[in-house]
Amino acid sequence: MLRRQALRAAGTALAACALPLACAAQAPDLNLAILAGNCVTCHGPGGQPPAGSAIPALRGQSSAALLERMQAFRAGQVADATVMPLLMQGYDAAQMQALADWFAAPQALADRP
Repeated sequence: MLRRQALRAAGTALAACALPLACAAQAPDLNLAILAGNCVTCHGPGGQPPAGSAIPALRGQSSAALLERMQAFRAGQVADATVMPLLMQGYDAAQMQALADWFAAPQALADRP
């Protein structure tokens, strides 16, 4: 029984990471750690990529700067962008603001439920 519940929870979390819009539609109080699943794939756990990475850190940047950059990606205004314009199409304005706020917070605050 416990194993079945754990598998069900893991499957639900995996699906939510793959489909940020579906996750948000099902849960009004977004679990931002799950919503940020696409971000941390490249930007590293908690928004901190490995040292020396060409991919920028998200954690600790200002919320305004992060939101502005996400909006620019979504609008196709970043000339050297690769996958970010496509990824940003999957988030609405409220989700982008929530992600910007989450990554701007110190790691200890972001880890709280």
